[in-house]
This record gives sequence, C-alpha cells and structure tokens, in this order.
Amino acid sequence: MLTLRRRLTALLCLPLLLSACSTTPGYFEAQQPSAGSSLLYIYRPKADNPGMQPLRFSYPDIQLDGRSVGQLPFNSHLAVGLSPGKHTLRVTGLSKNAKWEPRDIEQSFTVSAGEVKYMKLNVQYNLNEMNLGQPSPSYTLFLMPVRADDARYEIRNTSAVD
Repeated sequence: MLTLRRRLTALLCLPLLLSACSTTPGYFEAQQPSAGSSLLYIYRPKADNPGMQPLRFSYPDIQLDGRSVGQLPFNSHLAVGLSPGKHTLRVTGLSKNAKWEPRDIEQSFTVSAGEVKYMKLNVQYNLNEMNLGQPSPSYTLFLMPVRADDARYEIRNTSAVD
C-alpha cells in the first residue's frame, strides 16, 4: 500500500515538476558585429495569452532586401549580419520555404556601423474579433523594433535558429 501511495504521489507531482523546468529563463548574450558591419536579431516569442499558442506550428520565411535569410519558427530567434544603411525586412508565407498563412508584413529600417538592432514578430490571438461561431481564429501580427534592454529579456527564452 505504501509503494502505491508513493507512486501516486510521484505521478501527481510530475506535471508540476516538468512545468517548473520549462519556465526557467535561459541565457542570451548578443553577438557583436564585425568591424564596419551591423547585426539584426529577429525573434518570435511566445504569445501573452494563456493556453494554446497562436500559429505554433506555422513559420514564415524572413527576407532581408529581397533574399531569404531563414525561417522563424515559434519561440525562436535569428541573427543576421548586414551592412550599414537602409534595409527592408519582410515576413512572408509566399515562398516555398514557408508554412505561413497570414499576409506579409514589411518594414524598412536603418542601421549604422556597429549597431545591433532587434525586431520582434509578435503573434497574438485577436480576442476582440473572436466569436463563438467563428470558423477560424483571428490573429494580430506586428513586426516592431524593440529596445535592446527589453529584447534581451525576451530572446533569452527562445531558441536560436541554425
């Protein structure tokens, strides 16, 4: 009887222990760009909403100045070296490398030599437009620049894309 009680207690505690492990923040230290160049971090953290994460198994193709630099899966980040100047970043599902239904998002930005810039792809459920009878969920998607101090705290909980 005692071993059965121990096993039952262990089974009941297991989900609690596993969830505690998954919420531990990781470590992130930004790379520094080489001389005369810049660095862009693009990241896609978990959504703020509780429960299911929107578009968890979907991933866009990230294009910088018209060329693909990789895909951005859920809860990941990508580092891209670039030259100083004006650039255009595009999040798209219109490439054979993507598995992404939402419309494209495009944003222009400028970087200077030695600068590390952070852009966040924020994917959330649009709770204002979701109704009980709606056939599919509604999302809000934003591609936004983020201050380095704030971005580092969010990126540390994501995985690097190889």
